[in-house]
Amino acid sequence: MPGSWRRALREDVLPVLVLDTDGPDAAATSRRARRTLDGLENMLVRSGGRAGRGPGSSANATGSDGGYGARNDVFEDPVFEEPAFEDPFDAPDGERLTPYARPAVRSTDPPGSGYLALKTGELLRATTPRRGAPLPNRHLRLMADLTAQIREHPEQPVPGGRALRDHAYSLRAEKAEGGLLHFLARFADVRFAGPLAWLGDLIALFGKSVLYRFPRWCWASWWTRRLLRSKHNWYEQWRRMGRTDESVFEKVAQLLTRQSERLRRDDEEAAEAAHQDLEELLLRALLADLRDAAPGKFGPRARRWRTRRVLLLDLPPAGAPGSAEAARLLRALRNTAGSPGSASLLVAAAGSASAYRKGDWRRCQNLRHGAELFAPVQDDDAVALPLLIPMTQQSFDEEGIFVTRVEPGEPWPGVKPSWEIAAEVVAGAAALAVLAALAPWPGDAAETACFDGTRVKGTHVPRPLPAHATEKNTARTQYESVVEHIRRLNDEAVKSERKADEQTRSTVRRVVYLGATVPSDPEEAIDNGAVPELRGLLLAQRRLNEEAVEDRENRVRLYVDVRDTGRNFADAEAEARRVVKEAERYKDSEDHRTVVGAVGFTESRSETRRAAAVLDEGQVPVIGTTATADAMRRAPESGKALTYYRPMSPSNSRESRIAASFARSERVVADDGGRCDYARRALVIEEPGDLFSSELSGKFAREFGPGAERLPLSESGGGGGYTPVGLAKTVCERIEREPRTIVYWAARVRNFSAFVNAYGPDSGCGGLPEKLTVLGSNELTSTALRGKYKEPWLRLYHSVHVLPEKHPDSGGQADRLFRDYVDNYTAQDPWLNDGHVALAHDALKVLSTAADDAYSSTGTAYTDLVKSKLDEEITFQGASGAIRFPELHGSRPPLDKALTILHVTAKGPEVALHCGAFKENEPPVTRWGPNGEHTCPTDG
Repeated sequence: MPGSWRRALREDVLPVLVLDTDGPDAAATSRRARRTLDGLENMLVRSGGRAGRGPGSSANATGSDGGYGARNDVFEDPVFEEPAFEDPFDAPDGERLTPYARPAVRSTDPPGSGYLALKTGELLRATTPRRGAPLPNRHLRLMADLTAQIREHPEQPVPGGRALRDHAYSLRAEKAEGGLLHFLARFADVRFAGPLAWLGDLIALFGKSVLYRFPRWCWASWWTRRLLRSKHNWYEQWRRMGRTDESVFEKVAQLLTRQSERLRRDDEEAAEAAHQDLEELLLRALLADLRDAAPGKFGPRARRWRTRRVLLLDLPPAGAPGSAEAARLLRALRNTAGSPGSASLLVAAAGSASAYRKGDWRRCQNLRHGAELFAPVQDDDAVALPLLIPMTQQSFDEEGIFVTRVEPGEPWPGVKPSWEIAAEVVAGAAALAVLAALAPWPGDAAETACFDGTRVKGTHVPRPLPAHATEKNTARTQYESVVEHIRRLNDEAVKSERKADEQTRSTVRRVVYLGATVPSDPEEAIDNGAVPELRGLLLAQRRLNEEAVEDRENRVRLYVDVRDTGRNFADAEAEARRVVKEAERYKDSEDHRTVVGAVGFTESRSETRRAAAVLDEGQVPVIGTTATADAMRRAPESGKALTYYRPMSPSNSRESRIAASFARSERVVADDGGRCDYARRALVIEEPGDLFSSELSGKFAREFGPGAERLPLSESGGGGGYTPVGLAKTVCERIEREPRTIVYWAARVRNFSAFVNAYGPDSGCGGLPEKLTVLGSNELTSTALRGKYKEPWLRLYHSVHVLPEKHPDSGGQADRLFRDYVDNYTAQDPWLNDGHVALAHDALKVLSTAADDAYSSTGTAYTDLVKSKLDEEITFQGASGAIRFPELHGSRPPLDKALTILHVTAKGPEVALHCGAFKENEPPVTRWGPNGEHTCPTDG
């Protein structure tokens, strides 16, 4: 394996190989699939034939039942019995060179054993190569025990969490492999006769509590911490339950109860969904075991975990026995792509690929083309999409591919594990003695450490444009594509509205989206925000309309009317006047022409402020998406507070307080030596003629206090202020005088890019011993997240209105929106984590909630009724955090709206600060910094 094999097995995720062996009929397809998988299997053994001895050996032939892919797998030991630590096969001929599994569903399988993830774990453990360490299978064994009843007897009710715990522990304690737990359980049951009978009575009195119940409590607590609260809490990361006092057994019991209800319904789709969740549960447990079995340098077992595990999967034709199970496993593999442990599993499937193919699979021309594309994908960079490879022949040699057999690494020859452990103990003791004598005591280094933030593992890192801006994939084509999808949803809503049958007819209302024209320049298009906002609206409209169909008596379907208001919202005011007229004209039509409100306003500009005032005067509710200026909530001429406007983003007042606290309270100003200090001065960059910039810069300067200096940029039409080059020189001079200076960028992103280009090579400041530390607003988010600013002298922080994906404080709605977005678009999208998608999604949901409340209580919905419902309390878990508008909240943002500050790094963003309400049923995050030393500003 090239490079560092240990790093590769932890990080490099390989795509699933799907070898298409479709033939003229099912029998031909089956034969081709078997021959293809036989060829793959031959690579994994030392000689030309497949392994024929030892646990897990197979004949790879059609069994007596005649089913597709039936195999005569014979296990000499029970499924989870402990194999010998070094148990060589009888002869080197046919010896396995790496653990691999080729599971199959057979008609002779006992009930509940048809889950391929479970079979895969059994085979990977049973096929441990000579001088290899067996797969521990602790997580899989636990989940297999907990799910045994629902798998084998789905008609029976699921036991409670305590009963599941007791059952799993009893199985563990009964087996000799239980180690200490088995010994204690056996000793608790010991009996004495004759003169020592009193000792037996004493053990019977106290033994169960001390030797059985207390170890069981410790065992259950360990598993609860491991699966719900530890760094590798894969179960909590999957189910997104947040902080809980319940045990993992109670949580699993709740999950199994839901699946049991599905299985007992007379509904095939519900039953299949339950089987899918159980398959994914078992697969995630297996991946957790693979992560625990990652190779390492220390420990005999770690040194013997050296190769990837291989899964060879038969893909039967549609409808054939085993096809449903194979499809479940493929879906589960897709859902768990990038999860810890997935890097050590190489999956190759062969068979009737047409029955399983998804639209985003990468199709290869032939096997050679597939070999060129078969490269590791970083698990925190992108989703490893399956490679679909047509196999016109069933032999790799016939394809002209030279195959190298697996050659696994081995531990030191002739060295027993016990000797290795003794050597490690002696070496470790000697190293500790040397370190204790020579290592310096902690000094000033700890006091000058930089406050960087926390890396969120698994976060996708977007690829920079213009790589995506091809002629066929410009921002404009993306805009037109999402508008077309919205139009289709609108057409479906109108058709439903016009149905004659009242039982299937839906009530439809119109929502107007006001967005700016998408620029032709790809760089400007990224920062424009129209495309991600429309995608967020599309995903929300699709889900909300689906839910409305299920509850036609109380909910309305939405018709989203997309309006282009010109470049930088030049025509926003005129478009707003048209919306007011249409709302009044069609108020009584009570159909899809009836306007219930508007969403939009990506930016705080004079144009959008006037448009919001026009809508307010015309009594049309409007939900702002990412416009943050406090001035948006007041009429431009009179200064009167708007009553029909609701912003979704945290205001400039809240952001400036949080940003100033961050700049003053932690060591963020760095030099080249890796040391940081507190900021003593702040250079606040502003655009005086811009509504957003002038307001934010003034508020930050006041919050920062003494030491803040505002530096205006020149306007395009001329006048005073600095050009980007002039600003770069001025900033350089200020930092030379006072190195403990932070730059707060309150201006637009286009000027920041010009400033960065001018600062280094043109001003000579890139060579200063001090790095340039910049804290920017949400204006920089889209450009910063796609990795544009990689200058070594730049230390960049910026705010964003959402947490990165997979952050533990993210809510379930955020996780679902991330999955929906990646499924519909791409994991390398520059807008995935920048907040536009989530805020637009939540804005439409706010308006939808008010419209539903109005319709369910009055039988209709129009602007006035929706406004009255907006004045009532609206609370829900949103994709951008917890959304709470208290009663008579006015035009203020949701209470304690979530805000995050990210630190930009080459490996992706680090969360330096996050404050506010992220989960509906949990209190807001009120502290930040190391050990929560600093207080978050709140709206209370």
